[in-house]
Amino acid sequence: MYNFKRFIFPASFIFSASVAFCATDPAKAKVYDDVIAPVLAAKCYDCHGANKDKGKLRLHTKEALLRGGRGAKDKIIVKGKLDDSELYYRIDLPNDDDDVMPPFDEDEPHNPVTPEEKKVFAAWILSGASFDAKVSDLKGDARKAAESILKNPPKNTESATASLQPKLPDVPAADAKTLDELQKMGLLAMPIAQNTNALYLNASYLGDKFGDEQAKKVAGVSAQTLWLNLARTKITDAALAEVAKCGKLTRLHLENTEITDAGLAHLAKLTNLEYLNLYGTKVSNAGIPHLKKLTKLKKIFLWQTAVTKEGAADLRRAFVDAKAIAKLEVDRDRLKGEVDKFRTGREKEITKLDEELKKANTTAVSTDPAYEKCPLTGRPLDASKKSVYQGKTIVFCCNNCKGKFDKDPSAHKAKLKDFKPSDAFVKAKEKLDAAQDSLDAGVEEKQGALRVVLTQLRTSGPTINLGWEAPAKDEKK
Repeated sequence: MYNFKRFIFPASFIFSASVAFCATDPAKAKVYDDVIAPVLAAKCYDCHGANKDKGKLRLHTKEALLRGGRGAKDKIIVKGKLDDSELYYRIDLPNDDDDVMPPFDEDEPHNPVTPEEKKVFAAWILSGASFDAKVSDLKGDARKAAESILKNPPKNTESATASLQPKLPDVPAADAKTLDELQKMGLLAMPIAQNTNALYLNASYLGDKFGDEQAKKVAGVSAQTLWLNLARTKITDAALAEVAKCGKLTRLHLENTEITDAGLAHLAKLTNLEYLNLYGTKVSNAGIPHLKKLTKLKKIFLWQTAVTKEGAADLRRAFVDAKAIAKLEVDRDRLKGEVDKFRTGREKEITKLDEELKKANTTAVSTDPAYEKCPLTGRPLDASKKSVYQGKTIVFCCNNCKGKFDKDPSAHKAKLKDFKPSDAFVKAKEKLDAAQDSLDAGVEEKQGALRVVLTQLRTSGPTINLGWEAPAKDEKK
């Protein structure tokens, strides 16, 4: 029988919902938990959820929502004030506005907040944005809208990236008798994931005990086999004729076997193959024409084979458009340069503003003491024991208090009752904070474009691993 305990499901096949919503009865459902949160999950979490905080904003928990992001901060939701609430302002913008959320992108499916959903957001904010408010507390159109959403909760529109996630194959169940025979041979046979009959077969543990004759048994589950590991076994090219019958095969391990170029002719039939490990086999450049027929190939290991760099380059050319790759490489270099130039320019500006802030911090606008008594002890002041902090003159009672404060002003700031920095310091800090925010936002935007190009380059054609090479002597110097 299946040995589930020994198998760990790979990350690409684990699917879990970020949030679970279950209350559909208006009398029991809460406005935020059962209506608003599902809308945020479907339309906002991709950019503002547990895995990403675009603009330093996350919305996947109540605490994160109330913290807000880089710009809005606690004004993301202003209780009772719709116009002041940044969240509502953004979702209510026209679709073609640059600041609308979710953003409109011609290359991605658009999933805006609907008028019906906006009615619930508006009613919830105007009524005080209570997380305990119930749908039954809503009035008129807002209640009707909420009840409609409870019956038909919003769905997440699949993006281009999400559509690349592997789908569980629909195959019939394998013959129980055949599976039992494979397992009696010592071969590991189990589902590749939950809710699928597709199998992962692993004979690598058997070593010399698994050869061409045993490989014939794999044909009995050829319709179900998606992953196959025959590494370190005694198979030869003859066994690959049986392997070629596994038409749905996507991953194949043949490392450290006696496979040659002749055997690759059989593998050319595996048009769904995405991963192939030929490490330590006897394949060479002569087998490249067969590998070119694996049109879905994404990763291949050719380390310690007779395949050369020239052979690998020849293989890659079968999968990519040379002109398109050249353009991507130009775009990559240009975008890297833009990021570096932007960062360098803004960092120079920030350095200058930082110096201005330091100057404003240490330049007193008045020699009059900010406090009538020592702020640390409450004792009488000694006019010779003074410091300048955030543009104000602070006088202390003794060298001990002055020394403590000068060493770490922030540790004693709580004792500066009703302290107000100088206007010059406040303005200098605002300029510095704005410049730092601008740097972060600008770099994030430009690096986003760079990441797209790098991803396109990385996914153009299969990854070909020829192993590590020691650098030439002149490269070491």
